[in-house]
Amino acid sequence: MRWRFLNTGAQAGDYNMALDAAMAQSSVTNEPALRVFKWQPDCISLGYHQNVDEIDLAKCRQAGIEVARRPTGGRAILHAQELTYSVMIPAAHEWFKILPLDLYRQLSEAIAAGLRHLGAEVNFAAGEKLHIDGRPLRMACFASAARNELTAAGKKIVGSAQRRFRRGILQHGSILLDAAHEKLPEFLTGDETGRAIERRRLKNHTTTLRQVCGRFVDFDETALALRRGFAETLSIDFLNDAVTDEEHKIAERWQERFRILNLKPREDLCVSETLQF
Repeated sequence: MRWRFLNTGAQAGDYNMALDAAMAQSSVTNEPALRVFKWQPDCISLGYHQNVDEIDLAKCRQAGIEVARRPTGGRAILHAQELTYSVMIPAAHEWFKILPLDLYRQLSEAIAAGLRHLGAEVNFAAGEKLHIDGRPLRMACFASAARNELTAAGKKIVGSAQRRFRRGILQHGSILLDAAHEKLPEFLTGDETGRAIERRRLKNHTTTLRQVCGRFVDFDETALALRRGFAETLSIDFLNDAVTDEEHKIAERWQERFRILNLKPREDLCVSETLQF
């Protein structure tokens, strides 16, 4: 089975989210894609329906952190010291017919296989209660682990979300390389007591590849391992690829949909930073 593989490097948050949505819904190709990317500058992303009032935008601006909205659900994430992945399955592909939870499990198994190549012993979370009376129990996405999310030593190390569009499926998520994500509570609104609670929850519920592997694992090494895990687990033959002109144009048109706080105008965009294998 042939898939596209793209390393699009470091991009602004609104563009990253617009590109994920564009690639999931464009008709450029009938082949699935695995994309890996970074955020430059660091960025807080909110779930599609999350209230922006939960984030202190003034503090974010002062700290040089952008804010964007994801096309998927969930709670806030501070994207820093991580590898973010996205998987796009076009509607014409046979995998589009797989039930959402089954697909989520298959993709998570591929991610787990990749992380094990790095020396990280990861497992599937049993799941915990995320809401009470319709209200979320956690402000931060990484403060809890839903069923089939990946954990190491009982703590969440990967957070993922999936959404189905008419033209395709998007699943994307964060693989924590180091502990910068723990700074998220500093940018939440509310009182210091609430921020302290979220700070403890993140500390107690998350771990990183540095902690699990006993060494720092960088973006490129993680990307190679992730690609290997997908190839072996799902019998994928990857084609090194880049964002097409059509995908890029759609993403540029959609950026404003996902933009909450963008700190500077975007200049010439690199869309084809491809790892060599």
